[in-house]
Amino acid sequence: MNYRKTLFLIVLVGIVGGVAVWDHFQGTTTTDRVQHSKRLLNLDAKQVSHFELVHSNQTIVLEKTGPHWDIKQPIAVRADFAAVSSTLDELEFTERSRTLTEQDLQGASLAGFGLEPPRASIRLQTKSGPVALLIGNATPTKNALYVQVAGRREVCLAPVSLYERATPRLDALRSRTAMEFTPAAVTRLEIKTADRVIELKKTAAHWTIVRPLSVRADQDKISELLSGLTGLQVQEFISEDPKDLHNYHLDEPDREITVLIGEAGQTLLLGRSPTNAAGQVYAKLKNADSIFTIDGAAAKKFAVQINDLRDPQVLGVTPASVKSIAIARGANRLTLQRDSQGWQITAPLSVPAEESAVQQWLAELIGVRAKRFVADVTTDPQQYGLTQPSAVVTLTGTGTNQLAQLIIGSVDGTNALRFVKCTGEEFIYGVATDLLDRLPAGYSALRSRQVFDFKADQITKLVAGPVTVAREHGQWKLVAPAQGVLNVDAVNAAAAMFARLQADSFGPPKGADEDGRNATITATLGTATHWLAVATNGQATASSAELTFQLPAPAVATLLKPWLTSPTP
Repeated sequence: MNYRKTLFLIVLVGIVGGVAVWDHFQGTTTTDRVQHSKRLLNLDAKQVSHFELVHSNQTIVLEKTGPHWDIKQPIAVRADFAAVSSTLDELEFTERSRTLTEQDLQGASLAGFGLEPPRASIRLQTKSGPVALLIGNATPTKNALYVQVAGRREVCLAPVSLYERATPRLDALRSRTAMEFTPAAVTRLEIKTADRVIELKKTAAHWTIVRPLSVRADQDKISELLSGLTGLQVQEFISEDPKDLHNYHLDEPDREITVLIGEAGQTLLLGRSPTNAAGQVYAKLKNADSIFTIDGAAAKKFAVQINDLRDPQVLGVTPASVKSIAIARGANRLTLQRDSQGWQITAPLSVPAEESAVQQWLAELIGVRAKRFVADVTTDPQQYGLTQPSAVVTLTGTGTNQLAQLIIGSVDGTNALRFVKCTGEEFIYGVATDLLDRLPAGYSALRSRQVFDFKADQITKLVAGPVTVAREHGQWKLVAPAQGVLNVDAVNAAAAMFARLQADSFGPPKGADEDGRNATITATLGTATHWLAVATNGQATASSAELTFQLPAPAVATLLKPWLTSPTP
């Protein structure tokens, strides 16, 4: 065996492994270092805080403040973060295709490469210090540029796109967002025209109109307006001269939109359309010189009237806050109360309420929306049928705290609207005419559909006509008549149906079935007895119900199925 060769291979593997481990813990691989060695600049774009783009007829100076980039020269405006980041990223990752060393350049003049003076230059300030890139002429083949890093003697060949990056149009680096703010942070919004001011204020995350009248605002509409403002994009920059304000009719704008976050605010002025571009509108920020155009259709969204921003929901309450309901229709009164067990009907009598029916109706009532804002001041309530209303619905919270009271009046002359008003407000709303029809006709509309309140396994005895069965040790046994074969499945099905019986509807007591065939089933639970009388047409009465009710056909079939079968010969 060749021990020397084996020893050499072991040492070689150790060296290679050591290099790999060193690479890993240094955070870069050999491939990464090779890639970095090809780059034109040793630059981390995230560390750049200031840079200048210098050209023969223009110098653009940019500075980073917090997360934003600002143009400082030739004008002081906000820069487009994406455009600046794109330029810096290209500078960081640009690779040189060839390097002309000092020896290669002997006898050559930098002026011949367009580097003395340079055609353009990019000067950067990083945490590590200043970096400057001089950009010269294109190579004879026009597929590369001569560039030089300031302080170095060699000349490199770099992509031709670097010249475009160093000599951009100023507008290409400018932010095209007309107004920059965070919609969720806005606390006040003002829309001003020549004849009216609409002012809105946000309190505890809810918007309210405070001028020209105090009323709830449509939260979704305000959110749409604020999102629309932040989405306004500059179409074209027109002028930076404040003296041009009159030329573009912005000294007397059609509309002023002000957003405030705390005490700090900004105002956007919206003017007319250019004569040669009807789809655009002149605009500017009040405290800035830049005049620009924005999309005309987007600007029209802010030509709103106060009723466009009002909350169309008539009752400004939530279902969860309602603890009691009172519905008065003439002399008839229906009241409900909610406790830890759910909703209970308390008048005209005390019976359990159908939870889902109450919740659905209450949600529909609170969801009633105005089709028209009829009047802001009630001068003659009689003309709206409000002095002798068709119905009054009162919603109360905890204790005696009245949340809202809805007065339902008459229908307008065209039968298109029904007038309603909330107690404590002057406003009259026009809502859908069927609102009155959607009120419960009586307590039976909201009564619990559950006929009995027990479980099937609690039943100890069942009686249906001449048949009596009893449960012994968990099994049904025939008690009467003395002869017969018990259909245990039918008895179990009847017991289960009896316990979970749900009425389709309740109504006033009615007569028996037309054919007179009624069946009465009696269930015994300990010392308590419950009975159910049911006809083949589904009409039923029960010991637990004060009204006649209608049962679904499958339930009737299950309850009336015979419990005895004829014995097999």
